[in-house]
Amino acid sequence: MASQPAPFHRLLAFYSNRSPHPDTQTVRLSDSLRGNLALGLDFPVALAVAVGRHLVFRNTGFLSLSIHVPSVATRQTLLDGIPIDEKKDYTRSEIVDAAKRNGKGIMGQVDALGLWGVASDVNTGLLKGEDVASFQRGTLLHELEKRREGREQVLPFYRGGPISVGGHSWFVKQLFGVEVYQADHKGD
Repeated sequence: MASQPAPFHRLLAFYSNRSPHPDTQTVRLSDSLRGNLALGLDFPVALAVAVGRHLVFRNTGFLSLSIHVPSVATRQTLLDGIPIDEKKDYTRSEIVDAAKRNGKGIMGQVDALGLWGVASDVNTGLLKGEDVASFQRGTLLHELEKRREGREQVLPFYRGGPISVGGHSWFVKQLFGVEVYQADHKGD
């Protein structure tokens, strides 16, 4: 019986299936970009995050930016171990403070801020405890992708969202095949 992938590997695997030729073990830069776009990030933000991810985790060769998921040494998210009440909603400062108290250092706080930025409700700014727990398990990104299919939860610009929702939606669908913020999406 094969063991389950570690939570951080599950998060990376979200990106690995974005190419026309999916490979669950390798994340290419274009896969990361498509995944970030599917999460609702504006193109320049999505590209910057993808490049950063590949500079930090690349492990397939000196000149390659590809990430071989099973070879990434990190197994847990930086928010692992933070006690979370799944029924509570968290403010930005509460989740960042929780990461600080957990001893994960500045990178844990940055991870908490990034999670809040992409996953908190766009109207209230509150992050659901169940979303934090889902992130800790490595399963949140698929859920976020579903939220970004329609226009009910468009990320605000200050959190990495698009300036023009319609233009962004058309652009990423035409160039990258990513359907996000579709006006005619039915929340089935």
